[in-house]
Amino acid sequence: MRQGCEAGIYLKASDDGKALVITKMTEDHNHEVSQVLYSHLPNQRKITPESKAIVLELMDLKANKKMIQHKIMNESGKIVTLKDLSNIHTTGRKKYSNNNLVETVDKLKNKFNCTVEISTDEENNLNGIFIQDSFMTESFEAYPEVVFADATYKLLDLRLPVYVLMTEDGNGQSEIAAIGLLVNEEEITLRWFFETFKKYNPISAKTRVYITDKDMKERNVIKQVFPNAALTICLFHTLKTFNREITCDKRNITPNERDTAKEIIQNIIYCKSELEYDKLYKHLKTVAPETVIEYYNKNWHGIRDEWVIGMTYMTGNFMNKTNNRLESFNGKLKSVISCFSTLEDFVEKLFIVLKCVRLERDKNAVKLVQKHPIQTTQTPELHNYYDLLTPYAFNFLKKQFEYDVEYNTLKNTTENTCSCIFYNSMRLPCRHIFKLRKQSLTPLFDADLCDKRWTRNYYYKTQRVFKNIEVVPSDSDTTVTTLYRKKKKVPTTHEKFRKATLIGAKIADLISLASNVHFYRKIEQLEYVYNNWLKGHEVSIQVLGNYETLFDVCYRYLKKKCKM
Repeated sequence: MRQGCEAGIYLKASDDGKALVITKMTEDHNHEVSQVLYSHLPNQRKITPESKAIVLELMDLKANKKMIQHKIMNESGKIVTLKDLSNIHTTGRKKYSNNNLVETVDKLKNKFNCTVEISTDEENNLNGIFIQDSFMTESFEAYPEVVFADATYKLLDLRLPVYVLMTEDGNGQSEIAAIGLLVNEEEITLRWFFETFKKYNPISAKTRVYITDKDMKERNVIKQVFPNAALTICLFHTLKTFNREITCDKRNITPNERDTAKEIIQNIIYCKSELEYDKLYKHLKTVAPETVIEYYNKNWHGIRDEWVIGMTYMTGNFMNKTNNRLESFNGKLKSVISCFSTLEDFVEKLFIVLKCVRLERDKNAVKLVQKHPIQTTQTPELHNYYDLLTPYAFNFLKKQFEYDVEYNTLKNTTENTCSCIFYNSMRLPCRHIFKLRKQSLTPLFDADLCDKRWTRNYYYKTQRVFKNIEVVPSDSDTTVTTLYRKKKKVPTTHEKFRKATLIGAKIADLISLASNVHFYRKIEQLEYVYNNWLKGHEVSIQVLGNYETLFDVCYRYLKKKCKM
């Protein structure tokens, strides 16, 4: 802010040391002098430590910066810019939070009850941190069949990717299974993370499928660590990769050839069987340019069971096609955790998000026990399945149960199993099994047809909110009906005005049609009502008979008074 201005006041102490003496004063400035310019100087914009504490608290809560600015300026009377608020927040975070690994690990273990393991290289440099608290362990122990895996970025100032593993519970809700902070996504780092996850979770041997993106290193590591688990590539990443790789420039093709190839490949993605795939694949080879076929055969044809929807369902992935569950959770992380946070700040806010998400899951679980439908289906078998299964699983089964009875059964369908994609994906009875049971007069309800993970009893036993609480199943023969009394809505001033205007218009229309004698009398009556209402009085109106006049009413009133 210095401009070489010579204006200033020079002081020195007096001989007795009790006062200051002006020795020189220059009042000539080489710039404009005003109160506005002075108030914008950095030294004048400084706020008190108390105000800084308020700013830090509000910024940590993600409050609107413009509203914070307005509050601080009103309270301090000083100019405060948005940049000032950002600087206060940045310096405050550095002061109260850091990247001390020892303190962070200690907090994870003691405050959040986590299992923590650290990986370092030969020079003792950090490679990764494995994090799993007791709730994550219990959730994965109960529902290990399908694991969603993906990483999110830019949350830590150390530039560590945050790797998240997620599962699906018996009511279709998502639960975090483990979290890894990895320095990079090289094979050696990923292998350490998954091997650590396997070491602390022996139940991972029962995992049937991992849903990931098309990262080759990640998929290779999962195949090595979990050789019995299948891999599914997220549908979104599949479509995104094809759109990125099949272009005119990369494949040296025309726009028309590109669009034709993409259309066929998209149809291939949604194939329901190997037979349908083979048919479309042959068509692709006859239509698509050689460069497209070469790319497709090299990168996709050999792993078709990992990305063709119908084939992925056969792995038992519970009809999951994408990693949208993980994307949703990553979005929640980024809404709370600032970009490039310190390690300590990240851990604190990570568990704030986890607590919030878990509370919502607990609320849904409690609602499952507390909420009873007023009317359930009249079909006895469906009623039994409703009592057996969670609402999420029941909705899948109900659609299969209500399919057209003319639907054909498959060659490999038995009364207990089927080769269709729904049965293999969900482990619930399909329309083919129900059709065959109807034909053979076998009972349509059979609890053994449903995987245990989808049952209400198993859900109650495994949900954290029900731990140490006995859940008593409701009597299926008892119908609980809740009656809601409709509350009378309080009208607004505008609504009252509109209603009064409508009635007033009707009165005006009626009076305008009256004879002159009746017209003036009715106007007097309205003025009488208005004047009394204006004074706050209530008005009682008496209806006259057809042949009764106002004179008759007055005469009867006066006669009554005279007798008194």
